[in-house]
Amino acid sequence: MTRWEDLQGNYRRIILDIRDNGPDCAKFLSRRLKIDLATCMELLCLLEQSGWLRRVRGTFLFKKGFRRPKHMNHTYYELTKDAEKTLRRLARKGLI
Repeated sequence: MTRWEDLQGNYRRIILDIRDNGPDCAKFLSRRLKIDLATCMELLCLLEQSGWLRRVRGTFLFKKGFRRPKHMNHTYYELTKDAEKTLRRLARKGLI
């Protein structure tokens, strides 16, 4: 997994947004973070390859704040277990 210190700008913004808002797809992340959709999709792929994100499996997404499960028409991404542990450790140290 790529070190947090080596990640910059939009990489960190995407990771922190998924941590705060739960799993999401490129379309909604790009709108919320005001990033071009193609750029956002590329960043998500790179974060997946580097071990920060993984694709959500299944056909329905049970997201906090929703009354009913959402049907996944897009590819949704969530944090990996290692990423969650790293973010917790960084938060305890006050680095994020």
